[in-house]
Amino acid sequence: MNIPLGEVDRTLARLWADTAKGDAHASTSTLVVCCATPDELPRARAAIAPFVTTRPCRTVTVVCYPGAPPAITARVALHANTLRDAEPVGDDIELDVRGAEARTWVPSTLLGLRKPDVPLYVWWVGDLPDNDRLFDHLVEEADVAAVHSCDMDLRDLEQLSRLIELSQGAYVMTDLNWVRLRAWQELTARFFDDPAARAHTRAMRELTVRFTPRENVVEPLSTQAALFAGWIATCLGWDTHNPRWSVSTDGSSTATLKQGEGEAVTVRFIAEEREGVYPGAIHLVGLAAPQAHFEVARSSDDPLVICWSGEGEGLLIPSQCLRIGTPDEPKMLARALERPSRDTVFERSLAAAARLVAPVAPKA
Repeated sequence: MNIPLGEVDRTLARLWADTAKGDAHASTSTLVVCCATPDELPRARAAIAPFVTTRPCRTVTVVCYPGAPPAITARVALHANTLRDAEPVGDDIELDVRGAEARTWVPSTLLGLRKPDVPLYVWWVGDLPDNDRLFDHLVEEADVAAVHSCDMDLRDLEQLSRLIELSQGAYVMTDLNWVRLRAWQELTARFFDDPAARAHTRAMRELTVRFTPRENVVEPLSTQAALFAGWIATCLGWDTHNPRWSVSTDGSSTATLKQGEGEAVTVRFIAEEREGVYPGAIHLVGLAAPQAHFEVARSSDDPLVICWSGEGEGLLIPSQCLRIGTPDEPKMLARALERPSRDTVFERSLAAAARLVAPVAPKA
């Protein structure tokens, strides 16, 4: 049942009063989840429920619908922990935002619904819409803003990087796609724990990234592949300004960069379907120097098993494998919000990725 906005707090208080605990309940934060279209709502609800179970908070789910006349109405309930006899663990507010004009009312509406004296987290679900300032206005009030760039177009990387620059540290930007990259980063970095492998670092001249393309999206690389390349470029001192792009006869795309001393570096992206791998995800990365090669790749038998190996002058790293977990959005959201402080490595990698893809990103 929809209720007027002015009835939200009164209705929630009555719901808490009807529970065994009365109105005494903890709230560690306010989490605003914004769905730019109703299509995103099932995914958002599926992630919110397990998140709130371990982190009691007030959630405000904003769902934007087309249509007129403009209006915002609310539905309220209590989040329940199904593992503890349906014990209530937080406020659940859902806002139906109808019409373009009503979208402009959302930021001021949220100011009246956020819990005082606790952090405000904003999770934007799905792609960033073009020519829409709602996201920009929401993050102005946030302590942490979370996105999932896997859902976005390449051009959105530049917009996210620009928002970080404009924020001047007022809020923290975090990305679930970056969380998904941690296993690939950790296994790649593990190579260079070996002094013999580190000796080849400055001689790296080629990066190959294979990824699963997104359905009905024609882009030379995915945002996850771009973020990984931006991270490698940041770590190895590759310059991603003014890359030169080319397309090979096999359909792969190659960007030519400069290393610190001016030597050419090639970054090759190969779109390749792989069953069991979510769209946009990486399934192989390879680093090559004149006298060494390193590779991290999903097992041919099981896409959730990642194997790594390397060889070169003075070293041999035999193949080793590790099973990773299934990508789980509630867990990724929790990990993205667990440290509400700036991740400068992410910010620099995002900026490098945005520069890298600028010549091939679709125009708005």
